[in-house]
Amino acid sequence: MSVNIPSKIKPSMVVAIDLLVNDPEAKITDVAEKAGVTRATVHNWLKDPEFVEVFYQKYMVVFGSRLPTVLNSMVREAEAGNVQAGRLVLEHSGKLIKRVEVNNHQSPFEKFLSSQASDMEEVEVLEADYEDIEVLPQRPVVPDKKITQGQISREEKRLDKKNKKRREARRWRQRAKAVGIDKPKMGRQTPAQRKDWQEKIIKKEKALNVVSKKS
Repeated sequence: MSVNIPSKIKPSMVVAIDLLVNDPEAKITDVAEKAGVTRATVHNWLKDPEFVEVFYQKYMVVFGSRLPTVLNSMVREAEAGNVQAGRLVLEHSGKLIKRVEVNNHQSPFEKFLSSQASDMEEVEVLEADYEDIEVLPQRPVVPDKKITQGQISREEKRLDKKNKKRREARRWRQRAKAVGIDKPKMGRQTPAQRKDWQEKIIKKEKALNVVSKKS
């Protein structure tokens, strides 16, 4: 693969690019000295889109030329029994598909499936169609527990008691309004505060000769 070098790229730029490509850890000072320019000039080049593009293209050419050597080394390691090297080679060639198993709080059904599939963390695939993909059964649906008659009865009593308290509180507010007694302040009242408020209402009703409706 050849690299197209624009006319704007000077020979000193090419020298700097070659140095940076072949020695990525090279210091800017050393690159500038060998290219015959200042450090500031090299920094400005690295901000130039055309310079960076040529730099990138040349780097990819060098990287690609080194890749077969690296792969050959990994193949030799894999043949010698290095499992990690073998995995990397297969992943690079597209022959290995990883299955990631997430271990969290599992239900008994999920633990059963995990025990059946414990040897399937990695699968080597040569040719596969969508029909070859294994689909695990879905988790069974557990029906809701039935509500007993006793639970229904207790809930009805609780609601009836709650509604009774609301009706009683509404009647006291109506009695207070009828005789000009202010409603209690916002917030929950203590039993003593509620009793004191109700006694004020009764006292005012007697003073005004008002007969309240009994529940």
